[in-house]
Amino acid sequence: MFRRLNAVILFTSDIKRAVEFYRDDLGLPLQNATKDTAEFFSSGTKIVIKSYSEAEQVKGEATTTAPTRSGILIGFTIQNIDELCELLKKKGVRFLKEPRNEAFGRHAIILDPDGHMISLAQIKGTVQEEFDLLGAIGTE
Repeated sequence: MFRRLNAVILFTSDIKRAVEFYRDDLGLPLQNATKDTAEFFSSGTKIVIKSYSEAEQVKGEATTTAPTRSGILIGFTIQNIDELCELLKKKGVRFLKEPRNEAFGRHAIILDPDGHMISLAQIKGTVQEEFDLLGAIGTE
């Protein structure tokens, strides 16, 4: 069911400082950056840094304080998201975001026992590495 780990998404209160650390101190290749998001690596598992405020705005709750959830989201690409989600529901897994259509395909977010977010994405087409991780947060 799980194809591969697509992304690790970290939330930060200071995006500039985080980019400087990952790009300058660690030497990771910065592929894309906005005022609220930075994406490292162009293929394989990506590291995405998002500001707390950007993540909360996506959920429709603009704020300057850190969200109450864990500051990490692990993103998996899935072949059949609906089948997997039905199986997970039967096992009692908690859903933060039920499966739904997004611009890049179908998407859901589940929670592990400690409240860490796990993104499940079934991407349209054959080039799964190019989907926009900004859509991977919305839980409204």
